[in-house]
Amino acid sequence: MILGIAITVPMVVIGGLTLFGLLVFQLLVGLRIVKFGRRTFKAHKWVGVGLVVLAAVHGLLGAALVLGWRIL
Repeated sequence: MILGIAITVPMVVIGGLTLFGLLVFQLLVGLRIVKFGRRTFKAHKWVGVGLVVLAAVHGLLGAALVLGWRIL
């Protein structure tokens, strides 16, 4: 439980699938298959930042689920 929210297995699975989708999107932007005109580099950079943040949250929630952490 983190901040009063019970962490369940489907929540962690959905987080993992979301991360996988963002990783595929990041790959497509990096290979220039998906283009944003002059903003392609910025999109690539911000999707990368989002991937790092979501991966950290996903890891924290997974650890809380497996280890039974109770934060607040």
